[in-house]
Parts: sequence; structure tokens; C-alpha cells
Amino acid sequence: MSQDFPKSIKITVCYDPVLEAITGKGREEMIVSEGISFQFLLHCIFTSYPKIIERYPPGKLGMILNERPPELFDILKDGDELVFKIYK
Repeated sequence: MSQDFPKSIKITVCYDPVLEAITGKGREEMIVSEGISFQFLLHCIFTSYPKIIERYPPGKLGMILNERPPELFDILKDGDELVFKIYK
């Protein structure tokens, strides 16, 4: 294996009960490449579960990354936890 490949890291994504109805799971572990941004992970999640963005426009969907609001260009690290929550 070449040393040019990025290392794999594990990110835990948690969905509130409303989103669990869409995703079919309350939490999932994602294996991604080291160095990816929060924005890229979000794109991957919304591509996997397009009904989330169809049903919940901006302002209705909250996210917490490691107990704080994420920035689009935050670089993810092994063991990070992203929590989704629906705002009413």
C-alpha cells in the first residue's frame, strides 16, 4: 500500500428520532479519509439521505460537532461526533 493514501478515520453521526425515521438508524459510524471537511461529510450525508434536505430547509436542521456548532471548513478528526437535531 502506498504512503500517498490518506489514513482512515471514524466519525459517529447521531440522528434525532425524527431523522431516524428517514435514515433507519439513530446513529451510524462512518469511515472517511483523514483531512475531510465538515462540509464534505454533510454533502455525503445529504447525498445518502436526500429526504432530509427535502423535508427540512435551512434553519430547521441543527448540527453539533463535538458539542459545538460546526463551521463548514472544520477538518474532521478520528472520533468526532456529529449530532443532528430538528428545530421546531
